[in-house]
Amino acid sequence: MAEHPTEACRSCKAEVIWAVTERGKTMPVNAEPELGGNVKLTELYGQLTAVVVPAKRVFGRTDLRKSHFVDCPEAAQWRRR
Repeated sequence: MAEHPTEACRSCKAEVIWAVTERGKTMPVNAEPELGGNVKLTELYGQLTAVVVPAKRVFGRTDLRKSHFVDCPEAAQWRRR
């Protein structure tokens, strides 16, 4: 069970956690940690922040999540450039 507030993705209805990247952009993150994830959720300055973990530090970790853009079938519709 996720320890952060979740909401359903408006496209695929999967549970996501909204976080802010280190560059200040909003990012949907899958609610549950999973092998192969590379996003660590942490609290910085009172804000839930999504930090991308370098590939060499990901192997075997079970506390990381994936960006929801990886899994959502409608991701391209929501991405901003």
